[in-house]
Amino acid sequence: MDPAPKLLLLLVLALPACASDEILHGLDEQQANEVLLTLDESSVHAEKRRDDASEGAWRVDVPRVDAPHARQVLAERELPRARPPGFAEVFGKGSVVPTPSEERALYLHALSGELGRSVEAIDGVVEARVHLALPAPDLLAAGPAPPPSAAVLIKVRPGARERVEPLGPGLQALVAAAVPGLEAARVSVVIAEASPALQPSPRGVSTRRRPVLLSLAGAAALAGAALSALALRRRLRLPASLRRGL
Repeated sequence: MDPAPKLLLLLVLALPACASDEILHGLDEQQANEVLLTLDESSVHAEKRRDDASEGAWRVDVPRVDAPHARQVLAERELPRARPPGFAEVFGKGSVVPTPSEERALYLHALSGELGRSVEAIDGVVEARVHLALPAPDLLAAGPAPPPSAAVLIKVRPGARERVEPLGPGLQALVAAAVPGLEAARVSVVIAEASPALQPSPRGVSTRRRPVLLSLAGAAALAGAALSALALRRRLRLPASLRRGL
């Protein structure tokens, strides 16, 4: 059998290994960057591209052979995470006029989201939730209203806890300054370390990619041998006078 068809067959079989799969779409840029960083920690090469199906959104592509492993990593790290809604998201949904109690609830929800975004901007923080307990004023109550309080739950990257914990007093002051009547001492801060990402394979090459790399190397070697054999066969077919000139 002519080695040329064998060469083409090997190349065709190797092409799917080089293809990429879209594993996420419709992300904002912060979500996409978080996904890229997590996959990179697990030795999965990923690319961030504009999502043509959604204006202003991003998608994440990985090599097809790494797609199952990438999805497993993201599932274990609970990514992508939905960003807490802020004032723009809460109050920009429609023109329906809420009742005073609904407007207060929406305001607290938006304020919690904005504070959560501020905490997430700290290096090492992957997720932050702020819970505000602000009793509504009751004119009919005999005694004074309970003082407001708040709780902040922060999830940090593995190894970042020691760097974030000293910021606790500053985080208490940040939340207290945004809520009238809230004292920093009544803001509880809880810091938890996220589960570590899947350990990368030795030498930075995932085990799922090794068979593909070996297949490509084998295909390249066989292709080179096939081309050499083809050139030798063509040379042997030439007349003796011409072969002496080669």
